[in-house]
Amino acid sequence: MGSRLRRNDGGVAASDGDRRIGTALESCQVCGQRRWYYAGSVRGGGVPFVKLSTGIDAFYEQEGDGPPLVLIMGTGLDHGCWDGQVAEYRESYECIRFDNRGTGRTGSGDGEVSTRLMAEDTASLMDELGIGRAHVSGLSMGSCVAQELALSRPDLVETLQLHGTWGRAHGYARRKFAAQVRLLETFDLRTAYEINALWFLTPGFMHRHPERVEAQIDAIVSSNQSSENLVRLYKANLRHDTLDRLHRIAAPTLVTVGTFDLALPPMYSQEVAEAIPGSELVLFEGGGHLHNIEEPGEFNAVTLDFLRRHAG
Repeated sequence: MGSRLRRNDGGVAASDGDRRIGTALESCQVCGQRRWYYAGSVRGGGVPFVKLSTGIDAFYEQEGDGPPLVLIMGTGLDHGCWDGQVAEYRESYECIRFDNRGTGRTGSGDGEVSTRLMAEDTASLMDELGIGRAHVSGLSMGSCVAQELALSRPDLVETLQLHGTWGRAHGYARRKFAAQVRLLETFDLRTAYEINALWFLTPGFMHRHPERVEAQIDAIVSSNQSSENLVRLYKANLRHDTLDRLHRIAAPTLVTVGTFDLALPPMYSQEVAEAIPGSELVLFEGGGHLHNIEEPGEFNAVTLDFLRRHAG
């Protein structure tokens, strides 16, 4: 797999201070690797749950040294899906990752969910942790949360990364999200995600790593709080609409997408990149929606290069 970089102008282009106490050895969603989850991942110790101003208890992890880097994952996927990035990022950045509302160990709250509300969750977490400004990276639904964060709290966002993103769910994306809602309303959670997996991962990855595909489905079924809650998240995806506001984003922005992304085809990332002044667009040739997991080496190289070119 190779990547192509296009700019809008047409150019081409754990520290000793951490104390972490392992509580459980579990399989990461998608990657299938065994990893420790921690009961104390805050610098100096402490339980990694925080009460947010939005009314939920959020689970988070902090790891590494350097400028803060906030990582926001997509629909129904927990913080462990950033494992392939944090293993490298933590050498240069303090990585803050968390479970989104209604996912993993974070509370779901009541009522309607929106990407704007989830951006408020993220801002509250940063405020609670004393993080005044950070690099922000989001994948899939997490990229939409990151958009809303950059729009509502630009003071918090040093740089912005949007992976497998969209600014408005129209056409194919609207039909796909609506189909996912119907799947969850019609079938049990496992059956729905047996089908959902076909949008997330490429045929080549499924052929090479069938056990990791099964690990993803098993983890989603066991860790998601209910089909009803996932329906709320997918309806939030349907309602997400920032396309006419994205021109207000001033932070340096990187947009990436796999050319074989069947969940959100490249046209949606291209729309976002064209709407954000000065943004950069990277296409991962043959990559799927979860290109950070399928090709972590290349993904990390591209994203770290962007971060280093925009260091404080």
